[in-house]
Amino acid sequence: MEIYRNPQSKKQAEQPHAVYYSRLKLIAGALLWSLALAFFGALTYRSLGETGAMAFFAVITAGAGWMLITCVRCLTRLDTPALFIGRDGIRFADGVLIAWDEMKENVYVDQSYMGIPILKLVQVKTTLAKPKVKKQRVAALAMDSDEYLALCDSYSQGVMPVTTR
Repeated sequence: MEIYRNPQSKKQAEQPHAVYYSRLKLIAGALLWSLALAFFGALTYRSLGETGAMAFFAVITAGAGWMLITCVRCLTRLDTPALFIGRDGIRFADGVLIAWDEMKENVYVDQSYMGIPILKLVQVKTTLAKPKVKKQRVAALAMDSDEYLALCDSYSQGVMPVTTR
């Protein structure tokens, strides 16, 4: 049984679905990594006389700095989609398009340790020579794993999704 749609909503459903970063998640991440940078930077400064401890804290401080830069860089590109999911496949932020028939596996990886999120990424294994595996971090997307997989299922099977937004 087909759901009736007016021509405008049918045309809109046939267009690729753009997935954007969440402003709230990026701001929260930038705030968290700023605090981590300040804390571990202070620990690095306090351990200047002890080479081993200073090196350990400096590495953690550099990692926090890198994560802060990543959040701020994504905040400057909120109007640019992170992913396009459409009838032809998934187009990643770097412009790589992987068609549905070229995919061996499409997984949303969501790892956590004792309730603390560690890693969220989309991993697509392909039949192509290059890339064999395409990964993109998606921790700050305005979409969770269920929405992503439902959208991929609907587009890959040719059924146009019904959007409620």
